[in-house]
Amino acid sequence: MSDHDPMDQRLSALFSRLDTRPEFNARLLDRLHREVTQDAEERAKQARQLEQLRYGVAKQELLSWHRWTRAVSKIVTLETVGIGVLAASVITSAWSAEQIRQFAPVLITAVGALLALAPVIGPAVLKRTSRIIP
Repeated sequence: MSDHDPMDQRLSALFSRLDTRPEFNARLLDRLHREVTQDAEERAKQARQLEQLRYGVAKQELLSWHRWTRAVSKIVTLETVGIGVLAASVITSAWSAEQIRQFAPVLITAVGALLALAPVIGPAVLKRTSRIIP
């Protein structure tokens, strides 16, 4: 038996940390259940955080859209559309088609410049008119 002693010692050292107490399976299943529950809770927490982030982004986009539509509805009113139609009819009746074709590039450039400056000039004009009109 002395031949097996080194082997027994190595095997004992190798398997000495194994849990051989009674109810091993119950403890193992309990530990696995706790780990699965913790993983599921962590995934649910991450999903909630991601959904809250998506909700915040969607809410911000919606608020931005409402601000934009409110600003456009303040500027584009029935009166401004009527003034535009009146101006177009006056221009087409006062000038010939050749004159309109000649000044069209200048007119389109001026309208483009006004549209480009609208975000800068628009709020200042709206503030000024809101102070004038109570």
